[in-house]
Amino acid sequence: MAKNAIVGQSGGPTSVINSSLAGVYESCKRRGAGKVYGMMHGVAGLLERRVCVLDDKLKSAMDIELLKRTPSSYLGSCRYKLPDWHTAEGEAVYQKLFEILSELDIGYFFYIGGNDSMDTIGKLADYGAHIGSDIRFMGVPK
Repeated sequence: MAKNAIVGQSGGPTSVINSSLAGVYESCKRRGAGKVYGMMHGVAGLLERRVCVLDDKLKSAMDIELLKRTPSSYLGSCRYKLPDWHTAEGEAVYQKLFEILSELDIGYFFYIGGNDSMDTIGKLADYGAHIGSDIRFMGVPK
């Protein structure tokens, strides 16, 4: 896992959504990811290039333990629904997202949320397969 990873949160916050974030972060670091980025306010924030480097925020085991017990969504959430990429307007959105992911050298994309978030992951994975991207897209339950 030498490439970078990115993780976002979407939908309504639950009591464990930040525990899911901590689990993704710890797993990425254990498996040798480069940087682990966080999407500020989900895929909507990513479209505006609003990302943070989680390595700069989670510097100790205590930071991670506190994150697990923090209410609400640490990274902020969104309810943005990706358009159909089969249209010219929709494809422009996907092209922009994949351009940003390429700039960040992302190899692993995690999205924490419910049904709509899993729909987002499915659409991104389908578009990624369509263009031959090697990014791995994973949905994480909240």
